Amino acid sequence: MPPARQIAFSVAVVLLVAGGWLAYDRGWFASNQDSASAAQPPAGGPAESGGSDRGRPGGGGAPAPVVTAVVEIDDTGLEVRAVGTVAAARAITLYPDASGVVAEVAFRSGTEVAEGQPLVRLGDSEQQVAVERARVALDSARLALERAEQLAQSNNITTAALAEARTNAQRAEIDLRGAELELARRTLVAPFSGTIGLTDVTMGDLVNSSRAIATLDDMSTVTVAFEVPERASGRVVVGQEIVATTAALAGRHFTGHVSAVDSRVDPVARTLKVEASLPNEANVLKPGMALNVALSFEGVDQPAVASLAVQWDRSGPYVWKVEGESVVRVGVDIVGRRSGVVIVAAGDLAAGDEVVVEGLQRLRDGSRVRRLDGNDGVVPAASPEAEGGGAEADATAEGRRQPSG
Repeated sequence: MPPARQIAFSVAVVLLVAGGWLAYDRGWFASNQDSASAAQPPAGGPAESGGSDRGRPGGGGAPAPVVTAVVEIDDTGLEVRAVGTVAAARAITLYPDASGVVAEVAFRSGTEVAEGQPLVRLGDSEQQVAVERARVALDSARLALERAEQLAQSNNITTAALAEARTNAQRAEIDLRGAELELARRTLVAPFSGTIGLTDVTMGDLVNSSRAIATLDDMSTVTVAFEVPERASGRVVVGQEIVATTAALAGRHFTGHVSAVDSRVDPVARTLKVEASLPNEANVLKPGMALNVALSFEGVDQPAVASLAVQWDRSGPYVWKVEGESVVRVGVDIVGRRSGVVIVAAGDLAAGDEVVVEGLQRLRDGSRVRRLDGNDGVVPAASPEAEGGGAEADATAEGRRQPSG
């Protein structure tokens, strides 16, 4: 066959198929039941016959068979889960303030110590002698000041001599405080109450200010640092409650509160650092433990529709809402998703409304619809039928053929 005749034949076939589909889509090929209805007009007269529906928006022939689902209400709350590391509320490493030989270790590793309790004493014989010498010098300076003041009352001492006596007394007081401070530096005391760690220092060791003696942890409360995703960065606040668990203490839950929030989001990980405090009266949480942290945020009620109901086009997502015996298009915004359900924001949807989940292929704004038999063709928004299965097979068949009226 010549090429020109082949092209003409192909064009004719395309036009024929397109015309047939157009006639099928507009309902020009009525079923036997529709033909019988056309042969016996209803009592209301021609104005109520099926032919008049062709003039309505979206109405062409028999109503489209559909399956609908009920719109439900869902809370759009957010729950963030993260893993954090336990740290003591206050934790330090103890170092001596001076160099010397250890004369006494006054604690046992792993025990509780009180604030101000002596922990390690260094040899302090020289410092004690210095304190006694300073006290004697101070007593002598004070006696000299008393004599000078008595002489000043009878004008038997110069003003300069009286001032010098006062200066000597003040200098002696300063020397005594310095000697006492040097003596106090020979004793290492606990700066706060807590649990002291292990030590390798024993009596007779020579230590200096760079030698670590032990660690001290205040375990009455602990902190846990973790990270939340960027979407929660604007909702986490100081004082918010958290719940934590750990594999080391199965079955136990620890409740605390957010104590600090970082001032910036990590531009690489897109996360925000958060720190929380948890009570630890029983001393069961140890620094370095891993904690699973759960942080919940309250949400607002939003419509939830079956995922099959949501359609897309160039203008965005939308659903077909059933109003009476016809459907209207309702634009929506996707808020969240869960199994088989899409949470949307739409002012025209309310709890109890019906949306089409199957039989969507021929719907237009204002199209008449007919619910399929079986529970009136209405299924819950998150039912298995709305997610697939038998109803999905019916929808597939409906896309291939026109069901009888």
